[in-house]
Amino acid sequence: MSDIVRAVRKNNLNQVKELISQGYDINLPDKNGDTALILAAYEGKTEILKLLLEAGADVTVLDPGMKATALHAAAYAGRTEAAKLLIEYKIDINKQGPYNGYTALHDAIWQNNIETAKVIIDAGADLNIKSNNGKTPLEMAKNLNRTEIVKLIEEKL
Repeated sequence: MSDIVRAVRKNNLNQVKELISQGYDINLPDKNGDTALILAAYEGKTEILKLLLEAGADVTVLDPGMKATALHAAAYAGRTEAAKLLIEYKIDINKQGPYNGYTALHDAIWQNNIETAKVIIDAGADLNIKSNNGKTPLEMAKNLNRTEIVKLIEEKL
């Protein structure tokens, strides 16, 4: 396991700071392909996430499983503050995962993470992107009875 990923898993902010100060490659994945950025986003470790972003972590890196971004991970896990940070650092909010075609907004809808969905919508997510099953975020939200998210999307259309 990479030292930086191990430090994130342990939520060891000081060790992450130390590794960054020593010039450690913060984008180095562990043996499973996980990176510190995606792990911090998924687990909502916002202090560490902010450190990584400030140190230049690659926001285009994809997780090894779904080939999705850190924003997908934050959206799926309902980590609203992490999503806000990633958006602030110009992550592609409309990036689609290759397996299901979901954007981060689709992931937030799937998990009914209302606040995270709102952040992504307010950041200007493309509400017309269709997943691989042909569903826009609005269609997906309606199909899953995510009434609050339906309202949020309809307000923007």
